[in-house]
Amino acid sequence: MGTIRLYATLRARADGERELDVGWRPGAPVGDVIRELIARKPGLEGHILDARGGVVPYVSVFVEGRDIRYLSGLETALANGDEIAIFPPVAGG
Repeated sequence: MGTIRLYATLRARADGERELDVGWRPGAPVGDVIRELIARKPGLEGHILDARGGVVPYVSVFVEGRDIRYLSGLETALANGDEIAIFPPVAGG
């Protein structure tokens, strides 16, 4: 069991949900969980993963506060109770 938190524009694409409780087996790769999230919330298609299955540029995915780019990418293994946070590109000034 774990939680996925969606931020900014991703919330609207997920029917307004900010937080989703998602079950996964310990050791499951974060990429599998993200693909399952997209299957449940089709409005997220193309906004987290690109057509090749990689993380869309400028989208940040964190597991327990750590950017997966500095872990094992989409192969980062999850533990029960982990939190995944997904941030879309943000601009401002």
